[in-house]
Amino acid sequence: MRKVNLNDIRIDGGTQCRVVLNQAKIYEYLEHMKDGDEFPLMEARFDGSTYWLTDGFHRYHAYKLLGMKEITINYKPGTQDDAFMDALKANGKHGLTLSVEDKENKVRMALEHHLTKDKTNYELAKICELSQSFVAGVRDPEKKKKQKENKERHIQKKAQEIASRTSDDENTSATSSGEKPTPTATPDPHAGAAPDDAEMKATELAMLADQEAMYKLLESDEPLATAHEEIKRLNHLNGQLEVRLHGLMNERNEAVKMVKKLQKENDKLKGKK
Repeated sequence: MRKVNLNDIRIDGGTQCRVVLNQAKIYEYLEHMKDGDEFPLMEARFDGSTYWLTDGFHRYHAYKLLGMKEITINYKPGTQDDAFMDALKANGKHGLTLSVEDKENKVRMALEHHLTKDKTNYELAKICELSQSFVAGVRDPEKKKKQKENKERHIQKKAQEIASRTSDDENTSATSSGEKPTPTATPDPHAGAAPDDAEMKATELAMLADQEAMYKLLESDEPLATAHEEIKRLNHLNGQLEVRLHGLMNERNEAVKMVKKLQKENDKLKGKK
């Protein structure tokens, strides 16, 4: 830990893996700094004459805007190459989360650097704190395309299997019971309030697809890029299901009332006999 001149810290050594810095985050940090909030120390490597920043680029620019001249940092002795290796691990588990584009850029940087360009996908995944499949996808875009297609086929296959099993179960039940639907004497005033079998089946398949989609997100290194839209979609579906459930409950209550009413009328008719 050492207090250094902010101008002595180099940020142009190829140790920034983000495609672009988040300007809104810089100004957010600036406002917190003005309020006296404390931030984690920036990380750097010191080669005897130069401090190479490895982690804390948003904080660096916020300190610059704040007009800071000196800042306390954490540093370790090391070369610019050491700083590069440290940067590949930065923001993997803390700080502003890397976007999918940032992660892809990180892998591309590693594939071009003389220290890491010949390493295996497994080795690069450990260094960059990413999954091996993600690294393989960046190194070989065709492989990434095939991975995506395989996952989509898996989801479709599962949905078809559920639909087939549901259809078979319904047919078996109808055949074994021999029951036929009995038409109601009077039209149901609440018809359409509850979902029919086809709609319930569609909802079941949609929920299965959502579950598979969540598994897909959790198994990949791209959840943060798509999670927001996925959550919005799932919340919308959840709202629809809640409305449908409410309709089913109303339908049930009305059916109970109707049964009780018919039972009373039936009891009166029996009494008259």
